[in-house]
Amino acid sequence: MDEIYLAALKLLRARDYTVVSLRRKLQARFGIVPEDVIQQLLEKKYLNDRRFAEHYVATREHRGAATLREDLISRGVAEEIVDEVLSQRDWPSLQQAMTAKMKDLKLRSPLQPRDAARLFRALLRLGYDEDAIREEIANS
Repeated sequence: MDEIYLAALKLLRARDYTVVSLRRKLQARFGIVPEDVIQQLLEKKYLNDRRFAEHYVATREHRGAATLREDLISRGVAEEIVDEVLSQRDWPSLQQAMTAKMKDLKLRSPLQPRDAARLFRALLRLGYDEDAIREEIANS
């Protein structure tokens, strides 16, 4: 158990992990991970899903709230924590994001079909709703 605990500390020294991802990493190496090790790391606050989520969102804000939500849930962070962390951020509206992307991509209205498709894909990657994007591009 001490060997597993020390390996976990070594991993956590390099970067944050979620409980699920650390457990997977340790299971791949040792086969079985005693629950005591995970509990001890949680009690000492070496392992914290909320801290992981906050850091993940802070370093990837450009990806959009919907995409980040899916990423965090797939990494094993509880939905309640994900929703809370994402709600603390001030996300741009679709109109603001579209204006910023048009500036980044050096596009001007009226959009040519090829440029509209580029803009659509960029906004879709940010996690905005397809129908809302289509409507906003059509209105521009």
